[in-house]
Amino acid sequence: MLLAAQLWAQARMRGRATAEANALDGDVILPAQAILEASEGNQVVIATTNVGHLSQFLDAREWRLIE
Repeated sequence: MLLAAQLWAQARMRGRATAEANALDGDVILPAQAILEASEGNQVVIATTNVGHLSQFLDAREWRLIE
């Protein structure tokens, strides 16, 4: 959750918020977990319909397009 909070703050500082001004949402919690997995040497792709928000943190793709 600490990493999620850091991602949330960084996205806001870049002007690319993932939620309303007072919200901390799953759009930073999911990438935080994925980043931790990637740091252990695992290949990570987030399968989503929300590529716009999630791709600012790591590889995120439309789930229907992943083979």
